[in-house]
Amino acid sequence: MAIYSTKGRYSAFLFLVCWMLSACTSVNMFPFKARAGDTLAVMVGGTEKARKSTISVTLTDASSQVWDLNALNKVRSVFNVRPDGLARGLHYADYLQSVISWSKGHEPVQTIMIIDIPPSAVEGPAKLTISTNVDDNSSLVEDPISIGMTIAAGVGNSDTLSRQDPFYGSVEANFADLEPAPHAKLILGNGSEKIGALSAVIDFDESVLDPNDVNIYVPEATVRGTASSSGPFGKTQRMVYWRQDGKQVYLYVIAPQGLERSYLQVFLVHPFGLAGSPNFSIKSAAVYDIDGNPITLPLTLQYFPE
Repeated sequence: MAIYSTKGRYSAFLFLVCWMLSACTSVNMFPFKARAGDTLAVMVGGTEKARKSTISVTLTDASSQVWDLNALNKVRSVFNVRPDGLARGLHYADYLQSVISWSKGHEPVQTIMIIDIPPSAVEGPAKLTISTNVDDNSSLVEDPISIGMTIAAGVGNSDTLSRQDPFYGSVEANFADLEPAPHAKLILGNGSEKIGALSAVIDFDESVLDPNDVNIYVPEATVRGTASSSGPFGKTQRMVYWRQDGKQVYLYVIAPQGLERSYLQVFLVHPFGLAGSPNFSIKSAAVYDIDGNPITLPLTLQYFPE
């Protein structure tokens, strides 16, 4: 992804998502040359957990000066992009590439970091040193990583990032809208039994969180076959139904063919700006195998306020 800003015009947004087959995410930047003051997009792998608050990045310019971009408030945003549901690589990667991200605990995503180059950075060869500081990066690269770049001559422009709205013309781009909303993730625990069905009742504080603002997101797992065979599709199919009655959320999952728990991820999402914590909690839950036998599988919720 690169963002080009031209003062007095709207910005053109180009999403360059480098999907190595299906889910092996890229670590690189685009473009490779920028002026001091320009805004860059850097691909930092694939992770569900990386945020502006977790990532650290420094720029070493041609004079060997080290710029801490976090301390300088030059890290504008960290967010994820996903492949088109019809993308060839999503469906027809080999098995290993298909499951790398799921084995790290998240769906196939490319994590993008938006940064500004300091206006006083010296022209010439430079290096970005980045630590995502997470344990779920599916790029499988060492942390920290180093990415070379060139700071070109001239004065860049990062003060006019905007998008073209069909009704209002040029409006300021809001990167915060691309970042994850506060959410709770359902953790299914450990074990080898495949899930045939699951139900859960989840409570929350309706005096803090408007029930109409609660939403559930369940990533689709499109994975072909097994490790020993290309195999058929459909092994990760499941039906998900949920509702809320103003006081609790009711979740139902059915997977008659049996579903490995790594491919079943459930997120309860809510808006920013609540007066307090929504206090999500599991009131009751039941898990069954494909024969309808109960599975002893503790369900927990992990809450991510930002």
